[in-house]
Amino acid sequence: MSKININVIIKSNGEEIEENYLALKNNNKIIYQEKDCKTTINLDEFKIKRENDDYLLEMDFLPDKETKGKYLLKKENSLIDLTILTDYLIMEDNLIILKYNVTTTNQDVIFKIKI
Repeated sequence: MSKININVIIKSNGEEIEENYLALKNNNKIIYQEKDCKTTINLDEFKIKRENDDYLLEMDFLPDKETKGKYLLKKENSLIDLTILTDYLIMEDNLIILKYNVTTTNQDVIFKIKI
C-alpha cells in the first residue's frame, strides 16, 4: 500500500464539505480516516464503507442502477436498509466523481475524490 494525499468533496442537500486526507491506496482500495470515521472505497466493485463507534454504513454503486445499502446503528443494534440510485460514476486516473440519490431518505449526493 502506498500513501497518497487526497481531496474529498461531498455535496449533499445544499451543503458542501471539502477536506484533505492522507490515505492508503493499493490497486483496488482507498482507505482514509476522517475525524471519527474510517472510510474504505473498493474501486473494483465501487463500494463505500464508512465506520465508527456509532454506525456502519455500506453502499454499492452501479451507474443507472438501483442498489441496496445498509446503515447499522451499533448501540441500538438497529439495521436500516437503504435503496441507492446511482446517477453516474466517473473514474479517471486522478479523479473519481460519483452522483447518487439515497431514495430511502431522498438525499442527493455528489462525492468527489481528487488524488
